[in-house]
Amino acid sequence: MTEVAFARPKTARYLVALAAAGVLGAVSPVALAAPAIAGGTAESAGCPEGFGATAASSTVALGGLDLRPLGLRQAPTPELRAATAHSGFAGGPARAAADARYIQSSGVLPPGLIGPSAYQQAPPPHEQPSTVPVEGVNLGALSTGTGGLKAHATWQDAAKCSAAAGPRADADAKLAGLALLPGRGGRALLRFGAIESGTSTKVGQLDGKASATATAEGGVADFTLLPGSPAAMGVRVLSAPTLTVAAGPTKKNVDYKAPVLEVRVPGRDAVRLDSAGSHADIVVPVDGAARGVAEDLARAEALPIAGISLQDLLGGVTSALSGTLAGVTAVPESLLDSLLPGLPKLGGGQSTVHATEGSNGGADARPARVVILRVELGTVEKQTSATGLYAKATSIRIKLIVRTTWKSGGYGGDQRDNTTILDLGLCSLEAAAAAPHGGGYGGGDSGGGYGGVSDNGGNGGTLPVTGSRAVVVVGAGLLLVVLGRMFVVLSRRRAA
Repeated sequence: MTEVAFARPKTARYLVALAAAGVLGAVSPVALAAPAIAGGTAESAGCPEGFGATAASSTVALGGLDLRPLGLRQAPTPELRAATAHSGFAGGPARAAADARYIQSSGVLPPGLIGPSAYQQAPPPHEQPSTVPVEGVNLGALSTGTGGLKAHATWQDAAKCSAAAGPRADADAKLAGLALLPGRGGRALLRFGAIESGTSTKVGQLDGKASATATAEGGVADFTLLPGSPAAMGVRVLSAPTLTVAAGPTKKNVDYKAPVLEVRVPGRDAVRLDSAGSHADIVVPVDGAARGVAEDLARAEALPIAGISLQDLLGGVTSALSGTLAGVTAVPESLLDSLLPGLPKLGGGQSTVHATEGSNGGADARPARVVILRVELGTVEKQTSATGLYAKATSIRIKLIVRTTWKSGGYGGDQRDNTTILDLGLCSLEAAAAAPHGGGYGGGDSGGGYGGVSDNGGNGGTLPVTGSRAVVVVGAGLLLVVLGRMFVVLSRRRAA
């Protein structure tokens, strides 16, 4: 008979102690927070799913133009945006995209007006941005100077979600100038100097933790309403607007810096606009016969009056878009529409000018006789959810508003008072960001690591052992206890 070798008492007591230590270690927070490893790598690498940001900027966003209420038989101009930038990124897995365009529209544009675009997406990451030059062109209702488009989507290391190495996307669109409804002798309804749109989306920091960050900017050096006329209204942009949205694991933030404008009208002191809703107006007669009515409105509301009628100013202009753009590129299917499906879609436009009721859009009714041309500072709007944040600001609005009645009189007619027939947004900015709650977010170090295994000290680089894995660890420790106890009992019997 084969003799079974039993452990000595001292050895058995040692196994019991070891088993007890195993159980304590198994149930301790340190063990429960041990890295969950699969195939030798951390299960969570890089920015997680639901973490990302997107931003959009349109320097010129025309909500529509309908001159028919003024008795001008011009086709309405569709909603369109010029010099647009759009970029974004998301995690789980890492992906990023950037898109800069010459012209965009939610309406139907004539063939050839799609315009050039610069687009880039990752993967794969790109060391250099995609750049596209833009030529100046006259499109009838719109004329622009030369410019350029730029798009860049990249990262240093997709397995890291930090400011230094994580995904980022930037877009930029520049034009040397733009005129709306250009006419003879340098006249136009609006004329802009250099304009620029820019967006930046990246991993940032908020309260010492990694955050998804989106920034939209708009740049307009100066612009003039009714240029080439005796009553030209000059506007200088003293500070450009910016909109930044950031979302982290415990905090979300919106930072909007509104523009500051200086408005000058001949014969008047300069007016400074620096708060939401503040505006400057000028009365414009529709034709020469309406001069007396326009003067009455100007006296009643203490407003300046233009020295030229709108019909004289716009004589020979067209509100239709025509012609073709050089360097037209095919618009690819973009990642940007699907990066953050739980947040509002960015970069779109909608018409804010609607035809007057009646036949032929109101052109057969008695036309309006007086309009007000207004420059107004817009407001910022916010929407929030459990993990995301969206903000939008139309920084500057330019409107052409029909007036028919006022305190001291009016002229009646078939048009409603305060009907908007032109709505133009300058520096229309949007930004959105999202980040899931819970552990795993980067620590408070300067690197701001988030998820993944990071060289720069980001905490939360690996997942804690929980659920079934914790049961396995505890079970193994209990098994060691039972075996150790059995060895003790058997050794005592043998000794007896």
